[in-house]
Amino acid sequence: MAKIVVIILLSVIIADTVPIQNANIITIPDAAYQTVAYMAKKGIIEDSSAWHAAMAKTNGGRNLHTVKDLAMLLNTANKHSSAVSSANTLKKEQMPHQYTANGLTIINVPSFHTTEKSVYLTYIRKLNALVADIRGPFVLNFSGNVGGSPSAMILGLYSLIPNGQLWTSVARDGKGQQVHLSKNGLRGSAAEYLGTDVKTIIGKKNLHTKVAVVMDNHSASAAEFTIMSLKHNPNVKIFGLPSAGFTSENSGQTFHSPLSDNSWKIITWTTIRTDHWVRCSSVLNAQGTHQFNNTPIMPDVLVAEPNTPASSNKKQPPVNSTVFNEIKKWLAST
Repeated sequence: MAKIVVIILLSVIIADTVPIQNANIITIPDAAYQTVAYMAKKGIIEDSSAWHAAMAKTNGGRNLHTVKDLAMLLNTANKHSSAVSSANTLKKEQMPHQYTANGLTIINVPSFHTTEKSVYLTYIRKLNALVADIRGPFVLNFSGNVGGSPSAMILGLYSLIPNGQLWTSVARDGKGQQVHLSKNGLRGSAAEYLGTDVKTIIGKKNLHTKVAVVMDNHSASAAEFTIMSLKHNPNVKIFGLPSAGFTSENSGQTFHSPLSDNSWKIITWTTIRTDHWVRCSSVLNAQGTHQFNNTPIMPDVLVAEPNTPASSNKKQPPVNSTVFNEIKKWLAST
């Protein structure tokens, strides 16, 4: 049997139990039917007309026989939903990287999906160490960061983010759950899925150094969560293009059928509510409460020029000269 990993946009909190009868799921159509039924019951449906038409065409998922078809159906419901044939296709083990350009230190903050604990902690340690070694203003480059684990990125940048509430995860029924950062880690909703005691690997807070955050249209999901969190720091300013707009939350659960080797991961989702400090594309004024539901984050300084393609020795696109000029203007003005 093929393995199936499902990433599905839903509006439940991580503690909820997914109502799937594992013993009855032994084929892709079985998995698709159960997944689609759960999506219909709990999911955040962006276009209900398109979703219901797709449901009718596929007989509620019963007519689906490939992972690709299941992915297309889930994506009809919500652009942040998909399915892959193996969890390994989600793994990204690139580590943070530091370089110098235009007289500034840049730290690339890459996508990170791997759930293996040792690799997860290595990413956090590496990012903490890079930040701790810098003296003076610097740049965090989120260009090309398509997401993954918000806790890895946020805990890696622990020293730059004030402790306290970072955002509120809001379920479809309107119930909210606050997500908090403390010396013990990240707690609340899906952020807790890889929450860890970080006291032994994090450094002291550094909330006085000016930090320029660079993002582009590919900065998505966990990258957007991390940028929102950094904006709690008044010495952080965002430069670049609007983000990708995958501002919805997920947590992973894997299910195995006792009658086969089928397995898949169901990701549960919520929308994100922030207060006052970060702008979204639908409300440009940051003063207020904004509900992000796959809504792009707006930069503080819009630079309508994308970063150049990544060079051979850098996995992420390097920061371009126009963005550097805007960053230097900001640093010179304060």
